[in-house]
Amino acid sequence: MSPRVLHVVATGERRGAEVFAGDLVGALDGEIEQRVAILRAEGAPEVPYAAPVDMLAPTSRPLPGIRVDPRMVRRLRAIIEDWRPRVVQVHGGEPLKHALLARAGAPVVYRKIGLAAPRATRAPFRFGHERLIRRTSRIVAVAEAVRREAIDMFGAAEDRVVTIPNAVDPGRLANGATREHLRRELGISRTEPVILSLGALTWEKDPLAHVEVAARAIRRVPGARHLIVGEGPLRADLEEAVDRAGLRGRVRLLGSRADVASLLRAADVLLLASRTEGMPGCVIEAGLIGTPTAGYAVAGLAEVVSDGETGLLASPGDVEGLSDRVVQLLNHEELRLRLGAAASERSRPFTIDRVAPRYAELYQDVAR
Repeated sequence: MSPRVLHVVATGERRGAEVFAGDLVGALDGEIEQRVAILRAEGAPEVPYAAPVDMLAPTSRPLPGIRVDPRMVRRLRAIIEDWRPRVVQVHGGEPLKHALLARAGAPVVYRKIGLAAPRATRAPFRFGHERLIRRTSRIVAVAEAVRREAIDMFGAAEDRVVTIPNAVDPGRLANGATREHLRRELGISRTEPVILSLGALTWEKDPLAHVEVAARAIRRVPGARHLIVGEGPLRADLEEAVDRAGLRGRVRLLGSRADVASLLRAADVLLLASRTEGMPGCVIEAGLIGTPTAGYAVAGLAEVVSDGETGLLASPGDVEGLSDRVVQLLNHEELRLRLGAAASERSRPFTIDRVAPRYAELYQDVAR
């Protein structure tokens, strides 16, 4: 008998954890009975789910310190008590806190999507996170570095932590505009070099570092453009940084968009300058399309991008070094094509059809 699984995600936005959840629900559709609870959403979710969706928009201020919304916990508990899932799958830290308080006896599987923020590694927050980690039934780490952190820093038992890499649905990338069409739509000529940044405008993704890296490259590569796709709390800061750099028009903030595949085709380089990551889905998407990545070698990125073979990596925080790698890719078409072709081959194991069966097996084991 297939277990009934409730997926809990943080937002209705098109972010990495939510996109993966949508791909996973779709891949397991017809095999496992599923439902999705979204903690924070305004309007229809940007990610489609092949399952019923409950929107738990917050109605009160989160409790200080632990950042938990009590009414949201009660609503989530009501869903669990009414629907009776055999497994509650949480995608990220915010869903974890709410689900553990609301679980009503249901086992919780925590998908740990990245390394902890510095705040969470210091007392007393570290001790609180340790308690959360130990109350889960299983932890799914998206990269080996994430697995080691769960065990070494937060005391998770090794036999309860499994590494299942991030993955994407190639079907999402099959359609969309061609490179030429999207460039015409954006007013970019076919010969202008394009740098693309994808991700939420949040502290972890560090969009200000993306602008700093890209600005250095733009000043060295005639006609180069930088496209930033995503929304978040740092948008105003980002706009100010673009203005201060005198790059208005050459750096464009496009907001949240669903046509990621088209944007990746239109770009020459995917830039990843995050402070912390797990195994970013945008890098896998770029690889499948054949767009090379230039990024910081954070956490699981090196498990997808092989430096000098499928992309170019710099040490975390080395702005000048990362800018040099972006320039190298923009200036050498033959290198871009070679690395892009190798990235396409390298990314094939990171597809949802290969990863979803491992989740189905995990759910069966947890539900016993």
